[in-house]
Amino acid sequence: MLKGLNIYKATYIYLSLPLFIFLLTWLDYAFSLLTCVLFLSGLYQLWKTSDKNLPIITGKALFLAGISALLWCFFAGIGYFYYQSFDYHFRNAVFRDLIDYEWPVMYDKAHTPMVYYMGFWLFPALMTKLFSFLSLSKDTLFLIGNIWLFLYAVIGVFLIFMHMVIAFHLKNNHQLLASILIFILFSGLDIIGYLFFQGGFQPFAYHLDWWAAFIQYSSLTTSIFWVFNQFIPATLAIMLIYNEHNIKTFGYLLPFVLFLAPYPAIGVGIFMIAYTLQQFMHSDKKNFIFNKIFSIPNIIGIFGFLPVIMLYFTTNSSGIDRFSFFTDFIDVWYLLLFMLLEFLLFAGILFKSYKNNIFFVTAIISLFIFPLFRLDQQNNFCMRASMPALIMLSLFVIRFLFESFRENKNKFLREVLLILLLLGSATPMMEFYRGFYYTIEARKVNLVKDDIHTLNQPYIRMPEFGYDVNHQFTAQNYQNDIFWQYLAKKH
Repeated sequence: MLKGLNIYKATYIYLSLPLFIFLLTWLDYAFSLLTCVLFLSGLYQLWKTSDKNLPIITGKALFLAGISALLWCFFAGIGYFYYQSFDYHFRNAVFRDLIDYEWPVMYDKAHTPMVYYMGFWLFPALMTKLFSFLSLSKDTLFLIGNIWLFLYAVIGVFLIFMHMVIAFHLKNNHQLLASILIFILFSGLDIIGYLFFQGGFQPFAYHLDWWAAFIQYSSLTTSIFWVFNQFIPATLAIMLIYNEHNIKTFGYLLPFVLFLAPYPAIGVGIFMIAYTLQQFMHSDKKNFIFNKIFSIPNIIGIFGFLPVIMLYFTTNSSGIDRFSFFTDFIDVWYLLLFMLLEFLLFAGILFKSYKNNIFFVTAIISLFIFPLFRLDQQNNFCMRASMPALIMLSLFVIRFLFESFRENKNKFLREVLLILLLLGSATPMMEFYRGFYYTIEARKVNLVKDDIHTLNQPYIRMPEFGYDVNHQFTAQNYQNDIFWQYLAKKH
């Protein structure tokens, strides 16, 4: 058995560990010591604020969640054991370099340091480095690293499923399994958009999410299959906000998410701000400001960690390489159809039940806003910043179904919602199918994507597409940046 309280504590440790490792190993010794003291002070204060009125989770539920997490992560390609999506070309290179190079990673051939949201790989890479004294080959170390990476991802997904027990007050294993399946299969109705625009833009085979040209809301399974390093932290943060809603820790939590997943952190921050403003409007303003907003963890997070992370990320050579409004890249009717199929049908069913819930309202408003702007060539802002809102929407879908069955109400809306979920499940099922199809065709399970191998190259050719992507991982003029001049450890 496991107390729900321990789920909160384990989640904070899981999310904070990568930043702690970064502060300890990438910063100059003086700054490293200072920030680590602040980190531990904030964690201690946070430890005392956790709610203690939480349920006991049974051993059977732990086992079911663990097996489900293991299978989802395996089929996502995490760990170099199974078919991997295209983006693993970059993820494998980042992870291998973190294992092979001294920290902070400096590339002699590319004449640049690594500047990337590589936080999710830091703990597995650090654990792998402990084996380096055995004089193992680089391939063997990378295999060991992928075992650690897989275990780390499984633990993260396991914590997500444990949060579901708390969020939906689940009473038995059947309810837990149902909530896990709905979560894994949750998606907008991409299949309808794809069939209607079948001759449209499709850059990736069997990837239904791209039906609406340059805007995309990824299914939850698509997210973990393509950007697990962002999806798992973003989901855990949303689960903490939804379950704990502890304003005293928001400012401490946000830098952890920003370090691990910059674009999703925008979406997470929106929920934090919306909930804080709502509570502020219905509180004793003075006490709220000093007791909630200016808590010790919040002060440490916002004024201690956030500037360091921003100074690191802003040295990246990529940045925002394109800014445009939706009228520049999509027709208004196309946009409205996208919104209808991706979230408005779900929102219409749930609206009456949750119209006064700040998390539900914030999710819907956010999903209206994100497609309106394009910040880079691949439109990652729309795809990734929307992730927390889609996760939150999925929680309300699951909540509605459980409440409907428990209270035997809203039968018609429940049936319509189940039909929408069935249609939407085509997208995640296609993600699973792609892996099955290619592994059967090749008669090989570990169809990994690892053509880049290392980022220590003056020119990094994107596999299949050919253009240079070096700028996404580097800081070309880093010598003049504050982070590399004053904060970073010197080799």
